[in-house]
Amino acid sequence: MRNWIVSLVMVCAALGPAVAAADRVMMEGILARVNDRIVTISDFVERIRVELVQMPSPPPPDERNQFIRMVLDEMVNELILLERATEKRLEVNDEMVTNSINGLREENNLQDDEAWAQALESSGLTEEILRERYRRNMMLQQAVQGEVRPIEITEEEIRQTYELEKENFRVPAKFELEQVFLESAGSGTVESQVLNRARGLVERVRGGADLKAEATLAGAQLQELGAIPVEDCRPELRAALEGLPDGGVADPLEVPGGVQIIRLVKSVPAGYQPFTDVADQIRRRKSNESYESQTRGLVEKLRQDYLVEVYEDRLEIVYQRLGGI
Repeated sequence: MRNWIVSLVMVCAALGPAVAAADRVMMEGILARVNDRIVTISDFVERIRVELVQMPSPPPPDERNQFIRMVLDEMVNELILLERATEKRLEVNDEMVTNSINGLREENNLQDDEAWAQALESSGLTEEILRERYRRNMMLQQAVQGEVRPIEITEEEIRQTYELEKENFRVPAKFELEQVFLESAGSGTVESQVLNRARGLVERVRGGADLKAEATLAGAQLQELGAIPVEDCRPELRAALEGLPDGGVADPLEVPGGVQIIRLVKSVPAGYQPFTDVADQIRRRKSNESYESQTRGLVEKLRQDYLVEVYEDRLEIVYQRLGGI
């Protein structure tokens, strides 16, 4: 591999200033290298295109170059860890890759081959590319095993983090609601008889009648709307619920297609998620942060031991190849 790289560099130098030849060489030139491993301009452009397909939206123009450089850094770090995996004589066989992909399909309910093919196409991937990506990621994971140590995270540390970041766990005030919807037969304004039925229903419930039974008698259903943030409720609904006690029924609300009868199951004041609800989330996050920090440290250490070269001036060719992303 090293001799091939040297030959390529010598050929590039021998071509001289001829424009057509230079363009051809740089289209396939080396963008980064770690020992004998290389990333060509074409490799990198393809990686960027795959990454973009899987993003909800492309980065804005003012962040384009930053995004491209970030992906380049990721690829160089991957080469460093792959080199380490080679030193450790690690292997990922086809069966391991197949088992992982089968797990992915089962987890996402994609056992049907046609649905699987559609999912791959929508992600801009082929099964061959996906298998190679899995093989690469599994190799990267193996490369750091034994060199990145799990850390013990005590409950006291988690509680301290919870208190320091408590605002991140704030929950807004909410209304827990149920509704009965009486549909209007007409397509225009709510019929007066439907509104009168709704008012009578509300009066009976306020007098002690069961809302579910009244809904059934009216040919409707009692529906649970769940806990809705107060700020997300439309103004007329907030006004109807204002001052209403838990369990109270609001005055009927005219809405498109009928009348809405709302019961306030309970008001949930603004506050914070309980510590017990978020402790595992904090623990996982701190564990991931430690793993990522140790991995970065390992990569930086290996960078000093390996021959690492990045030709950043050739990124201009990448920008031209990608055009406006």
